[in-house]
Amino acid sequence: MKYKKMRARFDQRQELKNEYELLIKFDEHTYDLFGLYQQAIVGDINVPKINYRDPNEMSYMWSWIKGNRKWHAWNKCKDKNAWIPEEEAEQFHKFMEQAKHERRERDALKRQKEIEDGMWDE
Repeated sequence: MKYKKMRARFDQRQELKNEYELLIKFDEHTYDLFGLYQQAIVGDINVPKINYRDPNEMSYMWSWIKGNRKWHAWNKCKDKNAWIPEEEAEQFHKFMEQAKHERRERDALKRQKEIEDGMWDE
């Protein structure tokens, strides 16, 4: 009985860790989308790297880290035409399809592991 309780706690913590990692990965994907959005709306990056901070973040350190990531994501999209949204839309759809495919693969692997562990009773 003790083993089952300990195993349940371990599985619960492992699940939380996996959800946290997915959240971090989602956060990284949103920076890429932010870069494409800024390129489509504003055009080439016009903000120096040193001064680019996230205005929505209260902490100075995190505002700099998030701002730095946003700056790099926007800078990756440099030299794309701001007035041709079809190119950005195509790249956006390609990016979303790739993320959807990764999620489906991850969910299938998770389901398979749960079946092997006996979590699904048929």
